[in-house]
Amino acid sequence: MASNQHYSKPSSHITRRAAIAAGVAIPLAPLAVGATTAVQGYSDDPAAADRRTGGLQFKPDYVLNIEPKITSPFGVPVGSILVNDQDPGPEIRYTVGDTFRVLLQNHLDTPCTVHWHGMIVPNWMDGVPGITQMPIHSRQSFFVEYPLVQSGSYWYHSHFGLQEQLGLHGPLIIEEKTPPYAYDHDVTCFGTDWVNQNPYTLIPQIRGDQPATEAVADPKGDLYKLPGSNKVFDVDINYPGFMLNGGTNAKPWSFNCRKGDRLRLRLINGATATSFRVALDGHEMEIIQCDGNPCVPIKVDSICMAVAERYDVLVTIKNTGTFTLHWCALGQSQQVVGVINADGDGKANLGRPAFGARVGGMGHYGSLRSPNDTRPPEGPVRTFEMELGGNMMDYLWSMSGEYLSEAFVPKYIADAAPLNIEYGERVRIRFTNKTTMWHPMHLHGHFYRLLAQPGKWDQRDAILKDTVGVGPGQHVDIEFYADNPGHWICHCHNLYHLAAGMGRIFHYGVEPVGLEV
Repeated sequence: MASNQHYSKPSSHITRRAAIAAGVAIPLAPLAVGATTAVQGYSDDPAAADRRTGGLQFKPDYVLNIEPKITSPFGVPVGSILVNDQDPGPEIRYTVGDTFRVLLQNHLDTPCTVHWHGMIVPNWMDGVPGITQMPIHSRQSFFVEYPLVQSGSYWYHSHFGLQEQLGLHGPLIIEEKTPPYAYDHDVTCFGTDWVNQNPYTLIPQIRGDQPATEAVADPKGDLYKLPGSNKVFDVDINYPGFMLNGGTNAKPWSFNCRKGDRLRLRLINGATATSFRVALDGHEMEIIQCDGNPCVPIKVDSICMAVAERYDVLVTIKNTGTFTLHWCALGQSQQVVGVINADGDGKANLGRPAFGARVGGMGHYGSLRSPNDTRPPEGPVRTFEMELGGNMMDYLWSMSGEYLSEAFVPKYIADAAPLNIEYGERVRIRFTNKTTMWHPMHLHGHFYRLLAQPGKWDQRDAILKDTVGVGPGQHVDIEFYADNPGHWICHCHNLYHLAAGMGRIFHYGVEPVGLEV
């Protein structure tokens, strides 16, 4: 599906394993390269560009310098990868109808790529090494350009090895030309998780191939659970801490406003393997978008967010004071907080929030409805039964019993066959989760309809999303219209599950046509 406004009607080699394996080395020392905002040799004047190069080139609107750094947000110096010397990377903001023009500059000793999560892009701009493009090699740059056909809250992150966990991520916002709601402030809230060690050692630790550290121990304390469930929310990594817009509980992120102000909070779960329950002390939130797509407004007290999901909410600040925004890590006892300060003292509430009864998001998708008829155009139907499986003994994760070739998948079982589809088809997928963990399933290059009930393919108002949390034992049905040809990955957005095989590739193709001689 090529737009979040409507379905579009049809109109007139390096291996991935080799690419990812090259990213295992962690850079430990920063290079002396400063962040830049202009690029020599580019021009805003097409005539000047034509005289100089014989072709048309445009100056990038943003330059992202991808650099190795040493950072210690929780007191332990760790090799990291930052964009323009900050975590998260700088916010990219455009308006729908603009042209996206970003220059990526790789200052690492290893290759990298950047994926534009949730964006409808030409296949070769999708940022998946070995599938949609070659990786950006060390000391090289790559110019990204594509038309912006959608609005909403999105994000960018590396799709190379475990670089995302090291800090290569940031928010991407596409504004509407005319916002459908009135508000006083537009505020991005980007939540992340962090490990105090080289993340490439974690899967070997889980498998027992390396000595175990606290990062792979079972979390302790009063663990946050999914609302309505008494079961422990299983997690892979016991994180030492979390960040909100780069702030920690020791130095929280804050935003200043006034009593009576209406805020549009763009909640983005940019974590690597953490689902959050989000709440704002003393306030309800009105969900107006999910994954960049409009929904019928619904008022909630908290939102459960699977990895990579986004929810836009409206909040009216009712009183003068300081109000804490809680991001509670499901399956752990920790949270990260931010502060909305309306002429208050600015002090964060580090206690556990008093959650209200109304919950939205993951585990409660049935309450989300699109204001539009999202049924795709008529066309042939192709159906896939997709079983989500796991082998915890060997820490391997599969889709329909097959493993995508990834850095932590033994070569002899990396057997995932392509999923063949054709342009103009209605593609239906039933996810069946046979594991004890939640899996945030993401499809590149398309939005899909998330059915409120499995099998209700004629639902008119199914919400459009690009990521959905599939819980233990659940059946979840999605449907997308095949109108963006290329090779597109569908995978679990828990990065460690993907690295251990949980992904498949959709291949657009055509049936052979015999020729008479």
